[in-house]
Amino acid sequence: MKNATIVAAAALLGLVSARPLPDISLSLIEYRVLGQIGQVRATTGFVHDPETQRSMLARLASFDQQGLILVAGDSVREFRRRETIGSHSVETTIHVFPAVGHGYRGGLATADIIVTVDGKKRIDCPYDSGPVELADIGVSPIDGRISVSGSYDDKRIERFVLLDGGQTIDLPWLQRNAK
Repeated sequence: MKNATIVAAAALLGLVSARPLPDISLSLIEYRVLGQIGQVRATTGFVHDPETQRSMLARLASFDQQGLILVAGDSVREFRRRETIGSHSVETTIHVFPAVGHGYRGGLATADIIVTVDGKKRIDCPYDSGPVELADIGVSPIDGRISVSGSYDDKRIERFVLLDGGQTIDLPWLQRNAK
C-alpha cells in the first residue's frame, strides 16, 4: 500500500509540474527580403508561449521594426517597407487591427496586406481575417510572379499570378481560387 501511495503521489506531482498549454496562439507575420534570390516574403508563424506573447505585446514597435508583426494589440498598427529587387520596386503595407468583439474571429486581431510592384497594386486583401488565413506570400519581380498559399473559408489556396497578367490578388480573387 505504501508503494502505491508513493507512485500516486509521484504521478500527481508530475501532473502539477506539467506546463499547461496556453489558451490562445497568436499569429505572427514574418516579413523578410531574400535579396540573393530576388524575393520579398510574408510568412505566417505562431507564438504559443504566454510569456513570449507578453514580451512581444510589451514591445510591439520593436518587433515590427524587425519584420516580426504580431497580429495582436490594442490599437491599429501599420507596417510599411519599400524594397528594390533588381530594377523593380516592391512596397508592402501590413495593417493590424485590434479585436472588435467576441466569438469566432471577433475576439482576435486581424491583418490586411497591400503590395505594389513598380507602382501597380498587386495584392490588396485580408492576410489573417475571418475566413482568410494566408500562410505565405512570395513576391518575385525578377521572375515576374507572386505566389500565394493559404486558405479561404477552410478551402486551400495554392496559386501564383504573373505580374504581366495584370491581376490583383484581392478578396474576390481569393474566393475564386479557393479549392
